[in-house]
Amino acid sequence: MTQMKLIFSVGTVALLLASGAVLVAAQTSGPQVAPAARFGKRQIGPQHQSLRGIPGTNSAAQPDTSFGFGLIDFPRSPDSTAFGVNSKNEIVGIYGANLPQWEGLTQSFLLKGNDYIPLAYPGAPYTSAFGINKQGEIVGWYYDPSGNGIWHAFLRKGAVYTTIDYPGAQYSAASNINNSGEIIGIYYNATGNIHGFTLRKGVYTSIDPPGSVYTSPFGINSAGVIVGQYEDAALVTHGFTYDKGQYTTVDYPGASNTALGGVNDQGQMVGEYGDDVEVAGQDWPTPHTFLLDNGIYTPFAAPVSDAQVTWVYTLSGNNFVGFNVDSLGNIYGYEATISQ
Repeated sequence: MTQMKLIFSVGTVALLLASGAVLVAAQTSGPQVAPAARFGKRQIGPQHQSLRGIPGTNSAAQPDTSFGFGLIDFPRSPDSTAFGVNSKNEIVGIYGANLPQWEGLTQSFLLKGNDYIPLAYPGAPYTSAFGINKQGEIVGWYYDPSGNGIWHAFLRKGAVYTTIDYPGAQYSAASNINNSGEIIGIYYNATGNIHGFTLRKGVYTSIDPPGSVYTSPFGINSAGVIVGQYEDAALVTHGFTYDKGQYTTVDYPGASNTALGGVNDQGQMVGEYGDDVEVAGQDWPTPHTFLLDNGIYTPFAAPVSDAQVTWVYTLSGNNFVGFNVDSLGNIYGYEATISQ
């Protein structure tokens, strides 16, 4: 079975979950601003790519597209990721050692300007923040403070955390939130199947594209258009969109597997494609990234010499975030801007 891209693979909580010592969660009595030291600042450099897209279902002219990249690196952390970004360019992600074996070894952060603010669900041994909207509301998942291994979805408003598990689910996790407060995520049922969900005005709705074995939504825009990935019975991974009750499958031209990670209010989408690759003994699915704009697929990669894998998450306006993996397995978060 192909590994799900985000944190959701069958039989696991985190991507390629490994056992490890549990760290004590950070204090939650008030925001803790980490110093913007050597490894801590946004590093916006002159790293750009100018690329020409390839046609998919649309035969329109292919515009040149440029991507500007900057590094996201939590202070003194060996690994960092970026998962969510809002219109204020506030970013959430995770940091710590031994990614992607995340359990108990990493925690989450909120990046505002050059200040990294650790995030932790009160009492939980592990917290993972994935999405943030323009109001600063954050969603993600956490391990139950009891240590029973159960994971729960959460919503953070201000300094207040609320559990938002899908009703009757064995496990739940939230992956993103739009500016209207609509939340998307996944849940595990009693048989071990993974389904997507939306939470809008207190009402939960399950998301499962036709023919899917399991589903993971990643991005949602202000109009409620949802993107993500699903696996079919042949164990092939496809991207999908969900808009007003209608599902559309999205596959990168000629690719074996595709995943969509984000969608903005203009309908542009970002995602990944390709066969799994092994990097430093770790399997990584869909290692290549693309922008989909009006039927035109434009591939891109983090402009560093040793990037073996590039993943992409939330797309907000012209900005998106993600991370890349080098040949030694080190993981670096990034933020990027699209220009055409």
